[in-house]
Amino acid sequence: MPERSAPAGEISLARLAAYGQMVVPLAVVGLPLAIYIPPFYGGTLGLDLALIGTLLMLARFSDVVTDPMIGRLSDLTRTRWGRRRPWILAGLPVMVISAYMLFLPPEGAGALYLLGAIVALYFGFTLIVIPYGAWGAELVGGYEERNKVTGSREIFLVAGILLALLVPVIATEAVEAGGTGQAVTREAMASLGWLTVILVPLCGFVLLAFVGEPPARLDVSAAAQTAGPAEMLRQIKPLLKNGPFRIVLLSSVCGALAGSVNASVAILFYDHVAGIGEEGLVLILVLFTAALAGTPLWVRLGARLGKHKAIALAGLINMGAFAIIPFIIYGLKPLDAGYVLPAMFAVTIVRGATMSASGVLGMSILADVADLDTLKTGEQRTGFLFSFLGMVRKIFEAAGVGIALPIVSWFGFNPGLEENSEAALFSLLAMYCLLPLLLWLASIAIIWRYPITPARQERLRRALRLKEARRAVHSAAS
Repeated sequence: MPERSAPAGEISLARLAAYGQMVVPLAVVGLPLAIYIPPFYGGTLGLDLALIGTLLMLARFSDVVTDPMIGRLSDLTRTRWGRRRPWILAGLPVMVISAYMLFLPPEGAGALYLLGAIVALYFGFTLIVIPYGAWGAELVGGYEERNKVTGSREIFLVAGILLALLVPVIATEAVEAGGTGQAVTREAMASLGWLTVILVPLCGFVLLAFVGEPPARLDVSAAAQTAGPAEMLRQIKPLLKNGPFRIVLLSSVCGALAGSVNASVAILFYDHVAGIGEEGLVLILVLFTAALAGTPLWVRLGARLGKHKAIALAGLINMGAFAIIPFIIYGLKPLDAGYVLPAMFAVTIVRGATMSASGVLGMSILADVADLDTLKTGEQRTGFLFSFLGMVRKIFEAAGVGIALPIVSWFGFNPGLEENSEAALFSLLAMYCLLPLLLWLASIAIIWRYPITPARQERLRRALRLKEARRAVHSAAS
């Protein structure tokens, strides 16, 4: 049954875990979309790499319509089971079926098959992730407590990513002793498909059965209870006038583009530039293990330094480590290729320890921004805020894939060749490291200007409580 948002300091560990565990299957699906699909459909199934990048970008653009629509509809939904639950329940079978299609393609699966499976999977993601994120933002109201909610989600997210890394390796080794030399095989992808089929309904049941959903704080007017094009445009205008939201939006755009460019060529970089082959998957495993270990630190630092300052600190540390990679490739590798793996291992540990900061604190910041939006508009539009930001991020994530893969292809890179030209290999390095560094620097510079401090957030909460009380008195009088 729905329940009210808990005051700061009262959310239990059991409730945190029941909420956070839902991201495990989302991560199991999400990681392959970022790093496995290009080498699998390109190297194993033989599709053109530039075509794959274009298809992934086109599929992402379907979210331009579905994300804000689902976010708005979930804000408007009123049922005895809550606003967010019905949409998540609808998304579970969509994700199961589409993930099975994507990870277990039939022989001869081509471009149209890939496009259809990806579009369906993105729609399933939207049905689940948008209401789920809004639900988490509404669970608690305290500045620090929100860090705990997003921290729990981040811990389970990394756990899901580690599953997505380990299960394919185990599946491949079970079929072919000693490995195949390929980072992504049919057996690896099939294991992820079956894991998704099992985990999505299981984790969905735990979430829906054991986490109470807070009711709407401020109801919307009858005139605003639509999700048509004109109403959607009306909903966007207050967002773009919201200064803190604009800062979050611009910083997220730069970060999303950087992460997408980097992730889309990560496996290819490890195979063809660093020359470490299957050890690249070990580095990805190390990256997310370090992220899991670092998550509690950023929850605490977000409360102590301020969320935006902690994000900026993490970004600077991450960039400092990442900037060493060109030296590793062009300095250490010519001296002795054996130096590459330990050097990349050290860089990866530092990067991993900092990477959870944006996931934990960025979503906690967005919950605070939603308070400001509610105060200004008189409507609780948390779902729409999350969906709009998610839509924009997805556009730039799609653009990242659509930029990186065609560029390396234009420079002549071919994942099927044992030897590529120096220009082709440098283009991989540029997409993996150099361009993301510039974009991350811009993201840090933008988020540094974020203005909502703990004291200001508390004032926002007091003003919201006062507004709720006045509206309750007015409703009782009428």
